[in-house]
Amino acid sequence: LASPLLRGAVVQTRHSRSVKMQSDPFATRDAGTGFDDEGGMVRGIAEGGLTLEQVTAAAGQAGPSLPVEKAAKLVLKDPEWNLDKMEMSATDKDFEIACNSMDDAEIVIDVPPMMNTFEDYFFGLTADSHSSFSISTDESSPLEGRMQRRGGEPTVVKIKCEPNGASGTFDAHLCFILENEPGFSKFYKISCTSS
Repeated sequence: LASPLLRGAVVQTRHSRSVKMQSDPFATRDAGTGFDDEGGMVRGIAEGGLTLEQVTAAAGQAGPSLPVEKAAKLVLKDPEWNLDKMEMSATDKDFEIACNSMDDAEIVIDVPPMMNTFEDYFFGLTADSHSSFSISTDESSPLEGRMQRRGGEPTVVKIKCEPNGASGTFDAHLCFILENEPGFSKFYKISCTSS
């Protein structure tokens, strides 16, 4: 027996009046206010949303990337004494995340401004980072730009690990390079344990 909603049945709304189901999901909207009978907003595409064609065209396309000469600079520094870790290390800070092998995990790294002047920066993952890691460019600061002065807003980097069914511990290294002050560049290790 088919559902009555699929047969054009009459449905009761909050305002105690009936509306016949139609193929247009926005058939009950009020063109003047942009709200439907239940107060839901239905302006959608008219307000700058994406059409289905735009969304499907953008799916699978590569996001922004660094120029080749900058990508070549995404390498770890030589190990040096790290006072916070109390050991020799090529990274300034290490992060550990975990997820199910069929799920994903995300981490947001805030890089606070450390200079008294505005500084040009770029960031990315090293070439030897595990392929399950990626930078969520639409939720991070631009891959390259100008960092605020000390006390300003941090640069935000969101990293995602998608093991796609693989189990184990995967590593990635994030390099945050200050072009004019390379000694102040920051390096991070992200480890994801997938089970």
